[in-house]
Amino acid sequence: LKLADSLDALGAAAAKLREDMAPYYKEVREMWLKDTEALRQELTKDLEEVKEKIRPFLDQFSAKWTEELEQYRQRLAPVAQELKELTKQKVELMQEKLTPVAEEARDRLRGHVEELRKSLAPYNEELRQKLSQKLEEIREKGIPQAAEYQAKVVEQLSNMREKVTPLVQELKERLTPYAESLKTRFIALLDDLQ
Repeated sequence: LKLADSLDALGAAAAKLREDMAPYYKEVREMWLKDTEALRQELTKDLEEVKEKIRPFLDQFSAKWTEELEQYRQRLAPVAQELKELTKQKVELMQEKLTPVAEEARDRLRGHVEELRKSLAPYNEELRQKLSQKLEEIREKGIPQAAEYQAKVVEQLSNMREKVTPLVQELKERLTPYAESLKTRFIALLDDLQ
């Protein structure tokens, strides 16, 4: 019963600590969001610029592939109609006819994807460089109010340590007699077994 009471007290203290920490967490989070808002806006702007630059390539890729899909659909329409009328024996023959068309479509798609990748490579590099530059700026300048964040975190950890230490000590004191009793019984049991 004492152990249950101690665990209940520890649980209540942990809930109270969580409740006490909530405003500090919220405050630190809001400070972080406010301080990083400019950086987020800058990165969003850079991404939008890159998106606008690559949009023509994506549109061209989409148009080419849509056109080719329509051509394949037209080429396969008679085959599909034929398939409906075929017996099981002819299905294998039809698969043989379809395989080269499917392979050609796959190869052409790979070619378009490779062409698109080559077209987008400079923009990818540009975006990577801008991101690296932003990260370097953060490394050099640091996040605004980083010292304030650190001070708040240290303060909260100290508060938490002050609140939890007595509870842990009390729990330890209450559990010690039970542990000693259990140890004595275990040794007695080992002696009996010998």
